[in-house]
Amino acid sequence: MMKMLFASVFGLILTVSALISSTPNTTKELDILKEKMTLQNAQNMFKDALDLYYADKIDEMIEAYNKMIREFENSTNEEINVMMVQSMYNLALGYKKKNDIKAEKDTYKRIVLKFIDANDTNTEFIVANSLYNQADIAYNANNTKDEIKIYQKFIDRFENTDDENIRVLTVGIMASLGYVYGKQGKENKAIDIYTKLIDKFEDFQNEYAQSIIVGALINLGINHIKTGKIQEGLVSYQKIIDKFKDSADSNVVQIVAAAVTNKIEAEICNDIKPTFSDKNEELADKSEYSIFMYEFLQILYGATHERQTENLNIWQSKYSHFSFKNKNVDFDFSDLDKWVKKLKNPKRDWVQECIDALKMFADK
Repeated sequence: MMKMLFASVFGLILTVSALISSTPNTTKELDILKEKMTLQNAQNMFKDALDLYYADKIDEMIEAYNKMIREFENSTNEEINVMMVQSMYNLALGYKKKNDIKAEKDTYKRIVLKFIDANDTNTEFIVANSLYNQADIAYNANNTKDEIKIYQKFIDRFENTDDENIRVLTVGIMASLGYVYGKQGKENKAIDIYTKLIDKFEDFQNEYAQSIIVGALINLGINHIKTGKIQEGLVSYQKIIDKFKDSADSNVVQIVAAAVTNKIEAEICNDIKPTFSDKNEELADKSEYSIFMYEFLQILYGATHERQTENLNIWQSKYSHFSFKNKNVDFDFSDLDKWVKKLKNPKRDWVQECIDALKMFADK
């Protein structure tokens, strides 16, 4: 999660003595003087609060920022408004340090409400981070309803931004929304958001964003398969393999390996000749889970022709140390279970023997 503390650097501030060195003789001059003194006061208050933050005097910092916000919240001065949004964001981070989640969340809400339509780069970035952090709070509270609302609000506001930092956040937000829809069983909504994400950002040359996009692609494939769109799912998996097979990113390497085995499983369960190959085995071998599954799927496919008891025993012995729980894998057996029921004996018994052997690794 991207957390940032904002500090403004202002140019030379005129001192009060300089401001009043000559006596103003018109109402306009008096207004200019008043505005300059108000700005200087805001700058001083902002700096004092920031100094308290860096000194880790959080209670005093919170009091100082709240005082400043109360005094200048309705200002129409552009420079003061820049300090206001920064002050509110720093205040939220102060509440976070105090573990006051409600106050932190409420402060992010105030920022979004007041500055959502601002178009200067600095303020846009703070608003984007405020929404991002709000979503994180909702996620940690298991408040899926709020989480979805915040994700959608973020997308509505920032999906077409040109700012690279906000684009990175947007990629993460869209992927998160797709994931939530998938977990809810709303596969078509997940497909829509993943497709939109990939269409918009597939060529976005940012390493972090690309790692999220490859994750979106595999989830797109999973949701296509769940809705019976087998060819679309296979295309998503193959796209990962083709585009990211040479990646040096460790997370991407794991996803590529998973795409290989997901694709082969989908092929077997839908009576499509599985794409076993030396290259795919090499890719799967970069992940212990994926090579475990790759070798299982070879045995499973063999069971559609003859009993595989001996090969199963060898495989089980080789991976006796392995368990899904140790790898944080929540394996979905539904496709295999549906497929085996369609088979006729003796093929059904041969295949069921393999599936039962795999389920033992989920029960460890």
